Amino acid sequence: MARPQPQLADIADDLATDQFWDLFGDVEHETLDFKGGPADSFKELLPAMAMTDGGLVILGVSDTDDVREITGCSLSQRVQDRITRYANQCDVPVELKPFRVDGVELIAVEVPQISDRIVTTPDGRLLRRVGGDSQPLVGDALASFVRDRSRRSAEEEPLNRPFDPADFDIELVNSALASNQRPPVIGTDLDSALVDLHLAERASGAAAGGDIEVTTAAAILFARDPRQFVPSAAVQLVRRTGIGPIAGPTSDRHECWGPLQVTFGCCVEFIDRHTRTYEAVSGLFREPIPEYPRAVVREALLNALAHRDYGRIGTTIDVTVWDDRIEIRSPGPLAGHITVDNMRLEHFSRNRRLMRTLRSLGLVEEYGEGVDRMFREMESRLMRPPEFAATSDSFTVTLRNQFLIDLDEQAWLLALDPWAGSAAERRVLVELRRRGDAAKRHFAEVLPSIDLDALLDEMRLRGLIERVGRAGGTQYRLSNDLIRRAGLPAGDKAHERTTRLLREIERHGSISTAEAAGLLGVDRAVARKMLNDLTAAGKAQAVGKTRARRYVPVANTQS
Repeated sequence: MARPQPQLADIADDLATDQFWDLFGDVEHETLDFKGGPADSFKELLPAMAMTDGGLVILGVSDTDDVREITGCSLSQRVQDRITRYANQCDVPVELKPFRVDGVELIAVEVPQISDRIVTTPDGRLLRRVGGDSQPLVGDALASFVRDRSRRSAEEEPLNRPFDPADFDIELVNSALASNQRPPVIGTDLDSALVDLHLAERASGAAAGGDIEVTTAAAILFARDPRQFVPSAAVQLVRRTGIGPIAGPTSDRHECWGPLQVTFGCCVEFIDRHTRTYEAVSGLFREPIPEYPRAVVREALLNALAHRDYGRIGTTIDVTVWDDRIEIRSPGPLAGHITVDNMRLEHFSRNRRLMRTLRSLGLVEEYGEGVDRMFREMESRLMRPPEFAATSDSFTVTLRNQFLIDLDEQAWLLALDPWAGSAAERRVLVELRRRGDAAKRHFAEVLPSIDLDALLDEMRLRGLIERVGRAGGTQYRLSNDLIRRAGLPAGDKAHERTTRLLREIERHGSISTAEAAGLLGVDRAVARKMLNDLTAAGKAQAVGKTRARRYVPVANTQS
């Protein structure tokens, strides 16, 4: 689950050093930044946070040479005046809280998210937080951001009828409160709880217990039937036979609605019911392999639910499961400055209140990493990457069930996660699993546009592969460490041979290289390599010197 974003009220006046790092972590991100003091860069940080998701700046922590160290920053008159001056120059209201960590004074500066106007630096630049950096928007991205920010999202609208706690699922609200480290409430306090979750606002100047305006975002997240407030808050799911694009026969149809989490679970269940789970053999084990990586399906659904334009009445999210793909279409164009080309690196939340709650619940990636994760998950199984299509009316994600390798090989690669990295590395590993030893020219056939020398050197340095031979006779093989992690480097026929060898060793108690060669009908060099692979994988033990060496079951070895 994602780390909850601390607020000023969560910071005690006195903390131990361990408590400080437990509360904040030591990694800067979009809603957290460490600084030694309010230097000039503070003027850029304030508007960047205000134009993203708001956040906290902790003054009194240095990060020189990437080493976080508590150095202290006291709230003197000079420091307070500088913070106030910078905030006024950027027109960003901030709140300050001095506190101590093992007696050392620090300052927490809370920066609000500003959604009803544009905030720039004093010299007129519009910045956004990307990870732990503040980066400028320019050109079309700047224009798109300004246009989108100037329009009020439908989630911000007040409920279209008087607030009634009976319309809401109190257990789900309390779950969200717990994820924010806040106590549960009963129905009569529900509206105040929604204020704490940033899903409702107190009327201007209202004291505690005064008038509260609940937003549509609260209904989307927690209403038992959000369609009472947003008629299109539902997902239409269809299973069609065939591969299209002409609509095939419909074998099943369903509508999912309810609180967002319930709707999400309903969609996952439908897709699970209409997609396959294979069973593949990896070494001596069987692995269940879903037709589509579950993490990718989850991410695509959650993105649709979280980022769709809820102001488009009469249009629902549409999910279609075909024989060869899943299509998830959500109403509305891409938000802000996001395009199909930059969405792996950038993010913009049309529905910022929804995203804040979903992040705290751990349902979505903390800081806009979800799309990149979809690519990594598909790449990990050497599947076609997700496809995105955006129009002025909708955004569609397509996931295809097309593989570059078979299911047995996918299961074997999954056993290597996260040791094996890029798609190119995985292709090399699969080729070596199929071939045993292989020369560089073999990889050129499947990776024609890759710098193979650099790739193979990097894999060798990381301990994934080994190099054998010299000059023109150089070949590569899987490393013993990798074999121990993921099992035997066998393809289908080789797997049958190694399984047969193991059975023969267990049946007779031992086997020699010559006996193995005769049993399998291969030359001695091949038999020796297979026996050595069994030994490296911990499935057998070599006993005796070279000429008299025999291979015995591991359980039968003697000290």
